[in-house]
Amino acid sequence: MRALGMVAWLGLAACAGAGGGQDAEGMAGVDVSTSPPAQHESPDASPAGPFAGAWQSCDGASSPEECSRYLLVQRGDRICGTWHYLASGIAYDGRVVARATSPTQAQRTHVCGRPGGETDTECSDGWQRVDKPLLLCDGRLGDLAGVDGACFADYEAAPAPEDDLAALQLEPWVRDCLSNGQ
Repeated sequence: MRALGMVAWLGLAACAGAGGGQDAEGMAGVDVSTSPPAQHESPDASPAGPFAGAWQSCDGASSPEECSRYLLVQRGDRICGTWHYLASGIAYDGRVVARATSPTQAQRTHVCGRPGGETDTECSDGWQRVDKPLLLCDGRLGDLAGVDGACFADYEAAPAPEDDLAALQLEPWVRDCLSNGQ
């Protein structure tokens, strides 16, 4: 079972790179204004912040492979990563760009991936602009706001091999995203 989980994570990381060609040109339409990285942080330093890491929601999943996931890196207020969910037996994967507005709130600004509930834009075709939340409450991540903006967080922090986070961070589109698109 653990091996299947590892295979799923590695597949997610590979899929994140499969969109191909999301270089600076692919990020040109993304609002990349953020605060600069800290002085002691090199461009290749491991981005960390409250949203960074692996998150999964397994509510209703009959196996770990069916869990919904986010794999996120963060530098300053910039959040970049991948998402995955399974619906009607079909896997949906994609990329996400968000901006933290506080230590517990962020707004997803751009997504791409397999067209479905999250996006209608393939990553090879560019980015879809969105205005959707990412929220942290009680140690969990949420991607939906509850009634009156209440935090509805169903993603728990999950173990992710450091290799997955490192591989994601090396993706050209993530490097561009974290370096403000420059």
